[in-house]
Order: sequence, then structure tokens, then C-alpha cells
Amino acid sequence: MDQCTCYHSTTEYHVIRPLSEQFSPAQDEQIRKKFPTVKPMNEEPLAIPEHAATGPAAPVHERRPVVITPLRVTEYEYNTGYARIDNAIINALSGQSQEVKDNVYDLIRKELLPHNVHGLSEDDRLAMISLGVEKAQYLADQFMDDRTKASFMEAIRSTARIGAAGKRVGACEMEYSVKKIRMLDGYNRILEEPTNEHLFSMEKDDPKAFAEYKKKSGLDAARFLADWLSQGNYNLVIANKPAYKKHQDEKYKKLDEVKLDSTFSGADTSSKENFLASLAEKLQASQTLHTSVFLERISKMADAPDGYLYSNRVVLWTRG
Repeated sequence: MDQCTCYHSTTEYHVIRPLSEQFSPAQDEQIRKKFPTVKPMNEEPLAIPEHAATGPAAPVHERRPVVITPLRVTEYEYNTGYARIDNAIINALSGQSQEVKDNVYDLIRKELLPHNVHGLSEDDRLAMISLGVEKAQYLADQFMDDRTKASFMEAIRSTARIGAAGKRVGACEMEYSVKKIRMLDGYNRILEEPTNEHLFSMEKDDPKAFAEYKKKSGLDAARFLADWLSQGNYNLVIANKPAYKKHQDEKYKKLDEVKLDSTFSGADTSSKENFLASLAEKLQASQTLHTSVFLERISKMADAPDGYLYSNRVVLWTRG
């Protein structure tokens, strides 16, 4: 693995310097000389007024917790841009509680398609994807009916395969074959990007124009494609629809051939207690993983309430 240079391993971010080391001796001496001449903000000593002891007792209020709910995760923040995959997940989560949705997109972000994999070997990274798949299976078994969870898990495994086929950039960051631009229909479902279909026809029937297109970027590329379509070539796109569909089917079929890690496969999802115990048992059986990373995630799942694996609420109590 390449030497890590990301901010997680840069000591200046997490080493706290004492305040005394942040001033020169001359600055420190000047501060000490000026200190006796600075007037206090409150010259009266802090004391309880005498009449307070004989006055009426203050009403006692029941202490109540303050519940903080962070901004919710939306389905369009952590997906692949591939309609067949993303829409299956969106459909499965339709009507589910916000907690279930947050749990699903949290595992996609942290286990299936994480951007930063600092400190993880390749074995660890692939096992983490296996953990994410099993977390999704637990949520499906607990909160979805049989028909819904079948299509949901198929989409989750496809997302996991995209993660497994990802490439490291340096030592810590990942690149995946996901689409940055996502188009939505009137029902907030993901649409396949039409540019891909247009370029398929250009490459197939007008290779000279396609070679010219590849030399351009940004708005220049968009204008070139629009001009090409306006020259009567949209008829080629319509004629090539069957071929493009076959091309798309082959792409998804190729994705299905990516092998997934099986470290946590077959975990007991009958209850949360059984699930966490099963994960710990499978982790203990593995001899190649850095167990501390996985144990930390398993312990955090134990703290989530109501059968969930991730809590988006923070409860704060005031001190008595």
C-alpha cells in the first residue's frame, strides 16, 4: 500500500500545543506585566443575597432531554446514478421511516461506497463491503416484506459490486464507476443519462465525429453534441435504441460478475442481538482483518435504539 499522506495521518491536525508554546518568551513576559493592570469584568464578589434564603422557593421543573436531529440524508446524495440500481432502492424505501432510510444510506456511504478508506488494507476494505451488505440484509429482514426486500437486496449487491470494483487513488481515497450527474423524472426517480445513448450512436455510426468530441470538454463538448444531434442525427439515436438497450444489459451483466467478499455472509438477522453476536463471531473467525476497526462499528450499532443500526438523533441532558 502507498504511504498515506491524507489529513488523517498528518500530525498537525490532531496534536494540541500548550498555550505557553504558542507565545515567544518576550510576548509571555509582556502579558504577565499587563495582567495586574487589567480590571476584572465584575468587581462585585459572587454571593447569594440574604433575602433569597427566606423568599419563596423556586419552582422545581422536571429535567427533560434535548433531542437534536441532524439534517436528514436524502436518497440523491449516496447513489450510483444507474437507474436500475438506484430506483430499486428508492422504491423499497418508499413509505419507510426516516430512520430506515438514514440507516440504508449511511451504510452505502460508509461501507459500500466510502470515499476515504484510511487505515484499511484491501482485505479490510472488501470485508467492510461484506459488512455493509449484511447490515442491509438485517434492515430488509426487519422492516420489509419478502417481495420488497428481494429487489432491494439485488440493488444493494449491485452497489456493493461497484464498490468492490473501485480503484484506490493513492493510499486512502477511492474512485468508483458512478455517475456524478443524475436526472430525475416527475416522480423523483433516477433517469438514465441521455448523453450516454447519444454518444453510443455517435461512436457506432459517426466515429470521426466521436473522435472530435473526445477532444472537447465541458460546455464545448455539450455544444458539439447538441450540434451533431441537430444535424439530423437524432434519427440514428432512435434507430439504435435496441442496440443501446442490449449494450446496457451487457453492462449490468458484467457488473453481476464481480465477486463479493464473504467475510460476514450468512449472519443471523433474526434479531439485533443475534445479528451483532453473529458479526462478532464471524470477525473472530477471520485471521487477516484489523479487528479493532470492525469491533468499533459493531459496538456503535449496539447503541442505536428500536432495532436500528444507526441513530440520527443525539439526546442531551442538562446537569443537575
